Amino acid sequence: MQTDEKRLTESQKDWLPKTLFAVGLLIYLLTRLIKLPDFPIFFFTDEAIQTQHAVDLIANGFRGSDGTLLPTYFKNGGQYNLSLSVYLQVLPTLLFGKSIWVTRGVSALVSLLVPFFTGLILKDSCKIKTWWLAPLLTALIPAWFLHSRTAFETVLMTSFYAGFLYFYLRYQQDHPKALYIALVFGALAFYAYSPGKVIMVVTGLMFLIADGRYHWRHRRTALFA
Repeated sequence: MQTDEKRLTESQKDWLPKTLFAVGLLIYLLTRLIKLPDFPIFFFTDEAIQTQHAVDLIANGFRGSDGTLLPTYFKNGGQYNLSLSVYLQVLPTLLFGKSIWVTRGVSALVSLLVPFFTGLILKDSCKIKTWWLAPLLTALIPAWFLHSRTAFETVLMTSFYAGFLYFYLRYQQDHPKALYIALVFGALAFYAYSPGKVIMVVTGLMFLIADGRYHWRHRRTALFA
């Protein structure tokens, strides 16, 4: 009986920060979506090409320019450096057509992962009581405000990298199976942005060395992953 009462009390205490966190995420999302086509004042070719590739992919029966079915990479400026960003535009383009709203809107929605996972890292790993402030603090960062309102691949990589860090930290806290989810987010970050390949490989090597003993303790999970 006392255990049930204790759980109820803890649940009641969690209600307020969780509500504030949800409100913060909503405020963050509004600051990304309001007047989205108007700011930044430019709409760069590197943004537009992702939706255009998605349109071409649909028109060609999901084959690339060389006839490859579901190609891993797409050309941008003569180099094969676009990947996940094109595929994320396919369904929105099918539903709503080509527009600045669609192209940037996809990126803005994915960017919500940054404040979401940052808040969870502060809550579950850092044990900070004011973890619920993460969306509001993230919304105030000037450079992120600019980038998260564009469709540049940097936004996608940063967003998925945040998810990778959260689940890797959960893995470190005796939740071994979280490593599998961490690797999924790591793969998404890898294919989201060209420099993301280097970032993920270097991060992986650093974690492999730094947490070698922990990996050995959970070697079955680590080796399978």
